[in-house]
Amino acid sequence: MTSHLASIFDASITIITDPPQLDSSGASFNEQRNQFNSDKLLRWLATTIMNNTKSYDPTKIILGICNFDAYSSGLNFVFGQASLTGGVAVIYLPRLRQEFYGLGADTSIFIERVLKEATHEVGHAFGLDHCPKRSCVMHFSNSLADTDRKAKDFCNICRNKLHQK
Repeated sequence: MTSHLASIFDASITIITDPPQLDSSGASFNEQRNQFNSDKLLRWLATTIMNNTKSYDPTKIILGICNFDAYSSGLNFVFGQASLTGGVAVIYLPRLRQEFYGLGADTSIFIERVLKEATHEVGHAFGLDHCPKRSCVMHFSNSLADTDRKAKDFCNICRNKLHQK
């Protein structure tokens, strides 16, 4: 994954797997939903970056890779989420796996989905919005079919926007 992201982005991307809970009270976990709150996790990651660096550097991105399910305000679940201004992004693995839906495991499909979602969220961390082109990696995924339909890379318009940043 690191080599895929490095081939696309001119940045230092630090990957953190399963970031710790936001606080000792577990405020990021919603027991009724049995999911973590992605908004709170992003805030925690952004705060951690600001506390550990003297100044914000737009060429440094933190990508959290989480082996738990999450939601965001107004959404039942998210495959990932990013701050458009904070240099942080996160992806959630469970719903990218075939097994989550009662299907047999397929490692190659899973890896493809992880690469697409990681690229998508890091794209957001660089300030890119969702793209209307269904084949662009920046297209919003409301389902796995949307994710599977996308390419692993940007359309020409989004690629140009990325290089202008």
